[in-house]
Amino acid sequence: MKRGRRQRISGDGRIEMLLARRSQRRAKLLFWVTVALASFLGWRLYWIQVHDGPALAAKALRQQSAVIRVSAERGAIYTSDGVLLAHSLPSRSVYASPRAVVDIEATAKAIAPILHQTPVAVAARIRAMPTYHVIAWKIPDEESSALLRLDLPGITVDEETSGKRFIPSGRLASTVLGFVGRDDDGLDGVEYEFDHILRGTEGLMTLETDEFARALPFAKPHWITKPKNGDTIVLTLDSYLQYTAQHVLEETVHSFGAMSGSAIVMDPNNGALVAVANVPNYDVNAYDAVAADARRDRAVADAYEPGSTFKLITATAALESGKVTTESRFPARDRLEVGGSVIHNAEDGFMAGTGGSERLEDIIAYSHNVGAAEVGLFIGRTRLYRMMRAFGFGDPTEVDLPGENPGLLPELRDWSATSLPTMSFGHGVAITPLALIRAYCAIANGGLLLRPHIVSAILDPQGHLVYRYGREVERRVMSQRTAAILRGFLRQVVLRGTGHPTAEIPGYTTAGKTGTAQVAEGGGYLPGAYIASFVGLVPAQAPRFVILVKVERPRTAIYGSVVAAPAFAKIARAAMLQAGVMPSPSPSPSALPALENTHRSGHRPTLSKQSA
Repeated sequence: MKRGRRQRISGDGRIEMLLARRSQRRAKLLFWVTVALASFLGWRLYWIQVHDGPALAAKALRQQSAVIRVSAERGAIYTSDGVLLAHSLPSRSVYASPRAVVDIEATAKAIAPILHQTPVAVAARIRAMPTYHVIAWKIPDEESSALLRLDLPGITVDEETSGKRFIPSGRLASTVLGFVGRDDDGLDGVEYEFDHILRGTEGLMTLETDEFARALPFAKPHWITKPKNGDTIVLTLDSYLQYTAQHVLEETVHSFGAMSGSAIVMDPNNGALVAVANVPNYDVNAYDAVAADARRDRAVADAYEPGSTFKLITATAALESGKVTTESRFPARDRLEVGGSVIHNAEDGFMAGTGGSERLEDIIAYSHNVGAAEVGLFIGRTRLYRMMRAFGFGDPTEVDLPGENPGLLPELRDWSATSLPTMSFGHGVAITPLALIRAYCAIANGGLLLRPHIVSAILDPQGHLVYRYGREVERRVMSQRTAAILRGFLRQVVLRGTGHPTAEIPGYTTAGKTGTAQVAEGGGYLPGAYIASFVGLVPAQAPRFVILVKVERPRTAIYGSVVAAPAFAKIARAAMLQAGVMPSPSPSPSALPALENTHRSGHRPTLSKQSA
């Protein structure tokens, strides 16, 4: 019995030992499984946090944030005397999150009066996109404040980084300045031509947002690239002369019942445009409410037949040819038949008569069409064409303004039998006011054709000079002697010709040329429609300014001497005073041109009717 018991005890011990060993194996297995799991988790954590961390963080950021384009502040525009013409003001836009709007119709009804829209239109804007989007762009401060006070769900008012373009001067130089669209891009004028300089470079930033793409409160933005504000542009325009030219032109257009007009003041010594005025013009702050015709820069974009003001080009070609001198004489008559057509002098009171002869000076002073045609026929079409090309007619001046019209100068092979005589007095050729005043600047400065420019300098956002525009000489178109003779001819226009006395200014010597041309349209001329113009120099022999006044379709009078010359005199007087040149009690003899009295040996026509 004892032996059997020992065997049973021994069997139980072995079972206990087996159980113990099994428990140990389980513990070890559990331990190693735990170690393996911990190692795997540690490795996975390392892989996610360290190896894949940046990529996953970037992915998460993309899911929880938006990349926002941050517009740069648009550069300002100033006149040469420091008057601010255009700059950007802080502004706010209205955004909607349609899914967060509780009642779209009620919300639209609440905000429509503030935005000056109908509830239906506002509701349509809210529904336009399912995500966060703009429903009103760059609204005034009073409107944004009113919306903020409503505190409507799903409607937010955010500040725009680019700001709203504001024009303090309203209409001043509006047709030159141009305007900016909703996206802060220049659409016309200087704003368009120099948009790449004014708009700067936009930046990129990331910002944490909610499911509606709205920025989270206290979210810190992360810059990818910071915006660079636009540069400032300083124009060549003088604010006082721009205002004067604009005011005088508006007064002239209104007084004579005209359709439109242009006036340009240019510095003949460096090509700077000191004033460029157009009528009609517009308030740039409300450009979208104005017809496109009122926004057009007519001084640059409108080509017209210049009429008698073009006779100086014929005179230049004649003198430069060597075939014509100041003493050369041409038959003085009132009609000339060429190629089956008859050319007449204008019925402006300065008729040439039916006998005698006249010099080039008299043809210019009394603006004889027949005389100019005879000069053109005498020198030949090749010489006249080459001179017109030398002055740049038929090509754009490449001024820093958009929409320039190159004009129309037919090729020699396209000239008819009447082209030469009619072009000699400004018909059959179309040019812009800017192209014509540039030609007169060459007469004023001694024979150099300059490129006109409207921008004086470019400044960086801190006000440091980036670039300064200077004089650009394209070529010499005449000798200094010829230019001096032509200035003498222009002086005679004012002293005894078609510009007397309307282009005279007490205390200053002036010179210039009148022009009265029919309006060409559809291959013919509109009956009763004329363009009255005057291009003048002040002072006469050492000009500081060249001034052009063009008035289209005046009704109560048509001649340049009556319509445009008085406007020239007003602008010229203001220009001289602005330049600090006070009027003299009386012109000194030395200020008069050498050719002033040479008319006494020539034929002087009988005066009758209304002077031009």
